[in-house]
Amino acid sequence: MVIPLSSDPTALSNPESYLSLKKFNRRIKKCPRTNLSITFSDIGSENGIPLLYLLPSGCSRWIAAPMDPLLKIYGVRMIVVDRPGCGGTSQVSLDQRINQSCEMIVSVLEYLNIKPTNILASSAGIYYALHLLTRHSSIFSTNLNPPPKLYLLSPWCPLLSPDDQDYWHFKWDWIPTPLISTQHITTPHLIKAANQAEKVFVEGMKLYTTSKTFATKWYKNITEDPSSLLSVISPSSTSPINISTNSQENEIINTSSNNSNLGQSASDILNNIRGGSSITKPSIGEGIDVSNPVNESSSLEIENSSASNGNRMWGKCEEACCVACLTQSYMTAENAQGIGQEHLICLNRGTDETGSEWLKTTIKELADTIEFAQLGELPSNAKRKIPYPIEIEIWWGWLDDMVPRKGQIWFNKILGSYPDAIDLRIHDVEDGDHTDL
Repeated sequence: MVIPLSSDPTALSNPESYLSLKKFNRRIKKCPRTNLSITFSDIGSENGIPLLYLLPSGCSRWIAAPMDPLLKIYGVRMIVVDRPGCGGTSQVSLDQRINQSCEMIVSVLEYLNIKPTNILASSAGIYYALHLLTRHSSIFSTNLNPPPKLYLLSPWCPLLSPDDQDYWHFKWDWIPTPLISTQHITTPHLIKAANQAEKVFVEGMKLYTTSKTFATKWYKNITEDPSSLLSVISPSSTSPINISTNSQENEIINTSSNNSNLGQSASDILNNIRGGSSITKPSIGEGIDVSNPVNESSSLEIENSSASNGNRMWGKCEEACCVACLTQSYMTAENAQGIGQEHLICLNRGTDETGSEWLKTTIKELADTIEFAQLGELPSNAKRKIPYPIEIEIWWGWLDDMVPRKGQIWFNKILGSYPDAIDLRIHDVEDGDHTDL
């Protein structure tokens, strides 16, 4: 059934038109700070509690798109900004990536007149979360007094040197820098080749199963009743039943049941953002929408009138299957040049330090910044309690092969070194990995 363009498409009724809505495809033509183009999404509840989502190394706003229905249910408005070199956001040099990306985020929040008090960051988003907290604290509704709440899902943990006692092996550290830098060119071809190979394998398995069933039935009829030799190919014979398919489905269902508690992580975060209740009420964790909204006709943003009528602003899709498939297709169709830079930062292969020393230094700087914001400058021998330490909640998956358990413990130790300034709460998900929390 064709959904009329005048109706509001949903993720189920018309996935392609749904993802073509303006909220998924917004653009600022020229950032007032960087003079570069920015693309972003503004999803969830229009009047909900503002939440700034800092993406993992995938860097694309499409990563967050499937969360839109859940955000509406919990009354949360999520702002997601494409990082440089992804979507329609302009590319920048590697040494300026973190700084200019954060400046773009500040410009988007100012354009939307939003001052959030909740940050959600996953994996590589930790770099941008800490930079915003220490360099751009004015974007939050209460500055750092009190600080915003920070929720970390499988945050990236910088690698340690092999001679460190807490060192752990990272299985992808061997990949050469030039290959990482050009992965936006090589990866789509590898994905396409893998998908083609998977299709061939699936079709081959179907043919094998059908042939095996036919041969088994033929052999059985021959041995039990030679006169029925041709019965197996009679037009009236029953179609073979693939018994193995059902058993495999049962195995998948049983396996996935072990992850039933993973969805609770999202619910916990959203409930916390709502102040612990499904009913809208004022709280420190809600954030605010600033008055004096920006005129939507502002020259800052290009609003494609067709964006809300079922036409996308960038990229194209080959198969309109479902929201999950479409978002993956859109990510590969749009620019992804910046992903390589993101991985170089995570592996500390840029011009600036982004490794373990960076994390140690930045966490200390965060603690000092919070103390100064709330207590002012104190004599060197003075000691006063910080009234509002920053609340940081971390979710770790014990099956995480990107940040193994040893790395998680080291990360917790670094953040836990400043208990007066950082109220650290850790949540361990035994059957979770790096991407499913």
